[in-house]
Amino acid sequence: MQLTERVKNCNGCEACVVGCKYVCVKMEADANGIKYPVVNEDGCSKCNSCLLYCPQFNPVSLPEFEQYYEYQDEYGQRDMAAVYRAVKRKVKAGEVTPFVGTLCQIAALKSLMGDRLSDRLQIYPLHCDPEKPKRPECVSCQYYADAESM
Repeated sequence: MQLTERVKNCNGCEACVVGCKYVCVKMEADANGIKYPVVNEDGCSKCNSCLLYCPQFNPVSLPEFEQYYEYQDEYGQRDMAAVYRAVKRKVKAGEVTPFVGTLCQIAALKSLMGDRLSDRLQIYPLHCDPEKPKRPECVSCQYYADAESM
């Protein structure tokens, strides 16, 4: 079963890619260039680790942010799985590490870090680009934006 059948409003954060211990989840772009997770069913053990780390399937709470930074296209083009791995590695090594990301990406990182954010992590939150939304159907950013305003 593909992840998008279980996670109807996938935001493309790529937490499932990092969460899959069998390296069976890859991101593939559709005709519009929007990336979605695809599971290699032959290698999948059905352990559900991909869903365990999905902030859309298992929401996490986010800290309140007082300042947001300007969204730039370069942030939407990153290989987030590689970014999460690098950030986790640096934080574990004791380094103060900056992370720039949307609320969905921050939620994914928090989920991947065991639902807690290290004090060595410097977070620079971005709102998704309202002029050019990558996923018109994505409700995740709205969920995290609404949760933050409560």
